[in-house]
Amino acid sequence: MRDTVWFIGIGVLFALLGFLFICLGLQIWKKQKISLIISYHCDKVSEENKRAYCTLAGIGVLVMGVGFFLCGICTAFVRSALVFVPMTAGLVSGIALLTSAVLKYNR
Repeated sequence: MRDTVWFIGIGVLFALLGFLFICLGLQIWKKQKISLIISYHCDKVSEENKRAYCTLAGIGVLVMGVGFFLCGICTAFVRSALVFVPMTAGLVSGIALLTSAVLKYNR
């Protein structure tokens, strides 16, 4: 019984963290809030590249959030180490998108 409560608690925490990342990703992507990433990027990304940068970076953060959210849902219902596969895939994909956005548009 104690393990079940622990797994559900960890699952809820991962799901909430994922929801937070999803909200941040949507704010960056749809509302072009580049300052949510880091204030340094406000000066370094040109005005014509701002939309493309925010789109790529926002999708990256959104993908990380979906990975955390799916991991949280899986952790609450499944007792296996495989529940961390969505989180790992989301983190790797999201970081790759963020890195490509920084390398491409942050000049």
